[in-house]
Amino acid sequence: MTAPRAQRGIAVVVAILVVALAASTATYMLWSSSLWLRQVENLVARAQADAVARGAAQWAAAILAEDDRSVDHLGEPWARRIPALPAEGVELAGAIADEQAKLNVNNLVRGGGASPVDVAVFQRLLASLGLAPALTDAIVDWLDPDEEVTRPGGAEDLYYLALPVPYRAANRRIADLGELAHVRGIDAATLVRLAPYVTALPEDTPVNVNTAPALVLQALVSTLTPEDAKRVIETRGRTPYLSRDDFVRALPTPPRGPIDALIDVKSRFFSAEATVRVGRVATGYRALLDRGERGRPVLLALSQQIP
Repeated sequence: MTAPRAQRGIAVVVAILVVALAASTATYMLWSSSLWLRQVENLVARAQADAVARGAAQWAAAILAEDDRSVDHLGEPWARRIPALPAEGVELAGAIADEQAKLNVNNLVRGGGASPVDVAVFQRLLASLGLAPALTDAIVDWLDPDEEVTRPGGAEDLYYLALPVPYRAANRRIADLGELAHVRGIDAATLVRLAPYVTALPEDTPVNVNTAPALVLQALVSTLTPEDAKRVIETRGRTPYLSRDDFVRALPTPPRGPIDALIDVKSRFFSAEATVRVGRVATGYRALLDRGERGRPVLLALSQQIP
C-alpha cells in the first residue's frame, strides 16, 4: 500500500507543478500581450502627437503671417503664450519666440573668416554669463572653413581626432545650437546657460532690440550698464522702437562705433515650441519658421524636445 500512496503523492506534486507552469505561462502571455498593446498605444499616441505638432506649427505660421512685419515687439499677438488647450483626448500648450532676440552664433564667421565685431559682442555675452571668452575661439574654428587654429582657445581636427571618440570639426554653419556640445570647452551646463541668449540661424541676422533680453543688449552695446539696459527695456515696453535710430537715441550713453549692422526692430526667424499630451504620452516639439518678406512663413525644421 505504500507504493500506491507514494505514486499518488508524486502525481499530486506533478499536477501542482503543471498547474503552476500553466499559470506562469498564461501570466507571461498576458503580460507580453499587455506590454505589446501598451507599446502600440504609445506608438499611436506618438503619431497623433506628431500630427498635432505639425498642425500647431502651421497655426503659428498663420499667426505670424497676419502680423505687421515692419516692427516686431513683445506686445503683439504672436508673443502671447498659448495656455493648455484640451480637445478630444489631446492637450496642447505652446508659445512663439523671436529667435532674433538672441545672438546668432553663425554670425561669428562671415565671408569665410572670423567677424571681429561679432566676436567682440559674443565675448562680452560670455563674460556676463561667467563663461570664458576664449570659448569664442573654439566656436569660430568649428564654423570657419579652414584648418588654422584660432588662439588661445581654438581647436581644429588635430584636437578632435585625438579624443577618445574622434571626430572632425564641422567647418560650416551649424543648424542647431545643440551642435555646440561637440566644440572644445562646451558641455551641457554651458549650453543651458547660453540657450536663452544664443541661437543658430541659417543666415546672418541682426538682433531685434524690441525683443532682446538685457544681457544681449549689453553685449551689443558695450557702454550699456545693467541699470541702463533695464531702463531701455522699460521704455520699449511702453513704446516699441520703430527704427534703429529710435533705439540709439534712447541709449543713455552713445555706443562706441556704429551698431546699425548689428541691430534691427523687426525679425524674420521665429520658433514655435509646443508640448502635446496624448493619453499617457507627452512630447515636446520645436519648430523653426522663416517669415521672409512676404507670403506665408516657411517651416524650416520641426524637432522633438524634452517636454
